[in-house]
Amino acid sequence: MIEQLGHDLLISSLRALAWTSVSFVVGIALGYICYYSVILRRLLMPPVNFLRHISAFCWLPVIIIIWGIGELSVGIVLLFAMLFNAIVISCGVFGRIRQDLLDTAALDGAGDRAILSKIELPLAIPDLIELYRILWSVAWTAIIAAEMLGVSSGMGYRLLDFRYLLEYRAMSGYILVIGTVGVLTDYLLQRLVRFSKAKLFE
Repeated sequence: MIEQLGHDLLISSLRALAWTSVSFVVGIALGYICYYSVILRRLLMPPVNFLRHISAFCWLPVIIIIWGIGELSVGIVLLFAMLFNAIVISCGVFGRIRQDLLDTAALDGAGDRAILSKIELPLAIPDLIELYRILWSVAWTAIIAAEMLGVSSGMGYRLLDFRYLLEYRAMSGYILVIGTVGVLTDYLLQRLVRFSKAKLFE
């Protein structure tokens, strides 16, 4: 039982980590583009804002039709759950950077690339880590339902299996572990946010 739990926990954690990281990186890139270009922001933000208010699980029939069931479908569900929010939040993060700092750097001859690497990203790091914390919590919540899409391992798959077998004691144990892991990872990410803010203001 312990070995099975450890294996399922590892698989679910790796899935959540992989798709959280993909959503994080792509979301920041698209969010920065929307922040940088007023035209693209006006074009992209309305559909992105519309899509982020639709539950990822509403797309299940479409996802199954296009990608079938299995590993990729699990990832697409997680991507839909996180990406659109990541774009909106990261655009807002860059938009809150003080304009006078950017203007001063530009007057001193800094190009767009230097401003991004030396000013915008360093100042945005604490908020971007906070974004990752939010995305991780979404992924860890959604992974349980997503793993019921035809995969044969993971916490969600095992909970579905326990339900069919009426093994409610084992189900309760898994639910307890899911909540505990969520609390611990959230605590660690909060500590990382506080550390990054302290380093920023040193």
